[in-house]
Amino acid sequence: MKKHKTSPDPQPVQSAGLPWWLAPALALAALIAYLPALNGPFLFDDLSLPMLNPANALTVSGYLTRGVRALSNISLLADRSLWELNTFPYHLQNLLLHLASTLLLFLVVRSLVERLVRERAPVAAAFAAAVFLLHPLQTEAVSYIASRSEVMQVFFALLAYWLFLGTGTQAMGWGRAAAVLGALGLGVLSKEPAVAMVAVFLFTDYLLDPDGSLRRIRANWRLYAPLAVAAVAGGAFIYRIASREGTAGIGIGVSPTDYLCTQFQTIWVYLRLFILPWGQNLDHAFPVVKAPGTALSWAGLAGIVLLLAGAWVGRRKYPLAALGIFAFLVLLTPTSSIIAIADMLVERRVYLPSLGLALVLAEIVIRLKPARGQFAWLSVIVLALAGLTMSRNNVYASTTAMWKSAVDANPANYRAQFQLAYSYYEQGRCTEASDHYGAAAQLRKPDYRMLVDWSLALECAGNAEMALEKLQQATKLERNPHAWSQIGMIYGKRHQLDNAMEALNQALAIDPRNETALVYRGNVRVMQGQPSAALADFDLVLAMNPSNQMALQGRTAALQAGAVAK
Repeated sequence: MKKHKTSPDPQPVQSAGLPWWLAPALALAALIAYLPALNGPFLFDDLSLPMLNPANALTVSGYLTRGVRALSNISLLADRSLWELNTFPYHLQNLLLHLASTLLLFLVVRSLVERLVRERAPVAAAFAAAVFLLHPLQTEAVSYIASRSEVMQVFFALLAYWLFLGTGTQAMGWGRAAAVLGALGLGVLSKEPAVAMVAVFLFTDYLLDPDGSLRRIRANWRLYAPLAVAAVAGGAFIYRIASREGTAGIGIGVSPTDYLCTQFQTIWVYLRLFILPWGQNLDHAFPVVKAPGTALSWAGLAGIVLLLAGAWVGRRKYPLAALGIFAFLVLLTPTSSIIAIADMLVERRVYLPSLGLALVLAEIVIRLKPARGQFAWLSVIVLALAGLTMSRNNVYASTTAMWKSAVDANPANYRAQFQLAYSYYEQGRCTEASDHYGAAAQLRKPDYRMLVDWSLALECAGNAEMALEKLQQATKLERNPHAWSQIGMIYGKRHQLDNAMEALNQALAIDPRNETALVYRGNVRVMQGQPSAALADFDLVLAMNPSNQMALQGRTAALQAGAVAK
């Protein structure tokens, strides 16, 4: 096999060989593949986005001041203002960003291939872009509304890389350097791991230099000098925000060494999911590996070292693949090194590192002999990936489908069992909800919230005795009026009015202004034939919250009961 020939000043290569209809066909395929998720609901982390609750959302200036994912948060804030809770525009914007990133990736790969060979660049770039566009591993980044930060980060990171490559072998001028810095800055403002693209720039300048020297890096000093200055401030900033955010840093209770040992394994899971995409899961619940690690984590480290060594040794013969391997690993570094993040393995973290895998695919394609049958197989691979992506997007169509998929993939996942139970309860499938709360309780000792939610499902399923048992357990874990008010509600439904009043008075002893407990007590007093006392409870609630519908209905019932009594 011959080595690639490089040229210090390659001539532009025409994009001949790609039919005009290929781009619209791929875009249509992506639309069809992602169609099941376009009307999907808010899921899991989506529900905790502050902009979905206007009381918790910051202003545009507030997000800019806070700094964390400012641009993507502002994007979601604008969506909340424009579309409220209609999820279709949220999903559509993610998909459009994915399509735009695919175009940029095509341009990036084609530019890199054209530096090395004078043939098959368009085909190699098209295949790499098609895999990026239609691989099912990308669904979490694209179909998950909370992943807006991922798709925006990748769009700006690829834009920066394309601008970076636009100078060819010429030294970068100040204008081009400013454009690259601007695009990369927007990527970092979308999500902080985009800063790892700086290492990709360096590897590109070094590995694709025909002399194997630092000449290209020195020639681009106008870019690297400002980046070096920004790296000092940016590194401290990223560490600070990682430490203060609730899902990252030392505050989550996982040590840096434990997290690193775990990532030695998860990196290989990511690669396996890319090569053989089965077993995808929104919530893998990958276990933490305690330092000094297990045989698997040490084997994972050894594999990474061998992979890097192979890339280094073969960097002259297979420069694009070598660059891809280095890029993949360096782009995973922000989420797969020593800064602990709450979930050990998350599929959307591979979205940006997919750039490196695309470069490896391009290396493979340019090495293929231009035989019709071989390129037909490339089309079959793309179609198969599109089908898998459409299948995967079906689970984003509802919360129940998503969490059922997660439970089927890993029945020992407590969080998935809990979330599936809650989803069933919301749909009124109370017996199924109770069963999955029970399954969750077998995996972890129930906490207060679990017991209260389980009790509601049990009561809905007609098992009031067990519901009361769970609520009594909950009252022993937390001094919270909610559990007592639910006990009062169940006793009230059973016309055990003295027990109901006792429980509701317990709730109001904890919080005398608890609206739910006051409404329930008012209802019980109506049933006890005490309309005047009931009116006092309802009027107190309405004084605090004039729009409380249960209090308004209860007050009407109390007035009617009082009229009848007279």
